[in-house]
Amino acid sequence: MSRSEVFIGRQPVLSSDMSLFAYELWFHQGLNPNGHSVPATEVLIDKIQNDIGFQAIVGSHPSILKLPKSLLKPESIPQFESDHRVILELETDVLNDAETLKNLKALKLKGYHFLLDDCKADTASEKLSTITEYAKIRVNRFSDSEIELRKLVERLQKQGIKVIADMVQNEDQYHHLKQFGFDYFLGYFFTNPTIVNGHKLSGNKLNLLQLMAKVNAPHSDFDELTDILSQDVGLSHKLLMAINHPANDVPVRVEKISDGLKYMGLKRLKFWVNLLMLSNMEDVPQELLTTSLLNAKFCELMALQSGHEHEKDSYFLVGLLFNLDAYFKIPMNEVAMSLPLTPELKEALTQRTGPMGQVLNILSVMQNQTQDAEILEFEGLKIDRISTNFISASAWAQEALMA
Repeated sequence: MSRSEVFIGRQPVLSSDMSLFAYELWFHQGLNPNGHSVPATEVLIDKIQNDIGFQAIVGSHPSILKLPKSLLKPESIPQFESDHRVILELETDVLNDAETLKNLKALKLKGYHFLLDDCKADTASEKLSTITEYAKIRVNRFSDSEIELRKLVERLQKQGIKVIADMVQNEDQYHHLKQFGFDYFLGYFFTNPTIVNGHKLSGNKLNLLQLMAKVNAPHSDFDELTDILSQDVGLSHKLLMAINHPANDVPVRVEKISDGLKYMGLKRLKFWVNLLMLSNMEDVPQELLTTSLLNAKFCELMALQSGHEHEKDSYFLVGLLFNLDAYFKIPMNEVAMSLPLTPELKEALTQRTGPMGQVLNILSVMQNQTQDAEILEFEGLKIDRISTNFISASAWAQEALMA
């Protein structure tokens, strides 16, 4: 039976130094779009605007919107703050649609920017590039022709167009593509690190991993956590700021860590200590921290909605630790073995088994925008709910990191 599920996803766009440039929001209309797909997309846009607002998903960063062609008109574009940079993705088929071209002129006058999606070395791409400021190149199309790839990037940049490498799979590919002069890189490639066999952790990273082991030890209590925090005044200050952030819904202003324990509980305090310690690591892109928080909240939401409420803290933790190999540049099994985690958490992180492992697999699909997304399911939760959780977690991560 054919399906046409409408849902939304999000991917970060990073510059050549791994700083965040923008977020791409893509509206998926299923493998078999039909007459209901566009109206369903409009309903989804209205729902997001009413529930959390698109600004909450992207924060202050520019937004790249990949919408159906028929929604490329002023009254259908998702709403952002008046000074927010919104970049609309265009495919070359708009050249054959007079009504869409008319709408694009109106959008240009209103201050919207354009991006050419799936740019190639062909006549249609060349024509459309005359009205665009950005172009996206699917690098896998040029795997056997890197000379042509370099020529295309150079030609676009001579026209004053910023060029985005699309479908970047891992850190190795990112470093290779930097040689071609790309301005930006799209995707969660920074969560797939370059692993060097036999690599030994530096003293600082080894100390951090040992400290995380103490924080996450099943029997560590508040006194032990306080002792760890007392060794770093800056960490204590950051933790208090995080506790008092609106995203945590603490009813009163907390002045002491001990008071935070009353409102958040020891487990949630440990989660924040984990994140803040990771935020102090050198050579870690900020977006990796945002992604870790997104992962944690997504896994927690999946637990709450699928009958695993009593395990929500474990789901939150496994999400937070999901990309720990990207922080330390060592295999996940080595990281997991260094931490005093339950067998269920270790198996989820290293083998993707059990319910928590299934949620991590779903998270990977959502991040990489694979064709399998439409058929995702977890204990009664289908893609519409999974996608909503992913976007809600994205908004929560943006707000939480402002603490």
